[in-house]
Amino acid sequence: MSTVLVVEDEEQIQRLIRIILEKKGHKVLTASTGESALEQLDSGIRPHLILLDIMMPGIDGLKVLGKLKQNQSMQDIPVILLSALAKENIVIQGIKLGAKGYIRKPFHPRDLVERVSPFLEEN
Repeated sequence: MSTVLVVEDEEQIQRLIRIILEKKGHKVLTASTGESALEQLDSGIRPHLILLDIMMPGIDGLKVLGKLKQNQSMQDIPVILLSALAKENIVIQGIKLGAKGYIRKPFHPRDLVERVSPFLEEN
């Protein structure tokens, strides 16, 4: 069973992702802010994948991503960005920071599964 950390401030989207991924047999952890995600990771939680919203109150997703990739013990955790933002420069910035991909909201459940599966199949 793979573990996914979903960092998303919109409760309905967080719940939808949880349902989709749990149906596929994955364990889902959640955080509503960048700060709480970093706290969970600092406490030793090591998910197989992080789904990270870009636009959040407090520390935004790109700042969280930057902190993850600067931390040697966390930099190997794959991160896929989630956002309703379609601005190409923000997506490019996220990829340059180390994100493995980008899922635009709203998304179809099948698309979400297809995008995360390569990172979870071997676990």
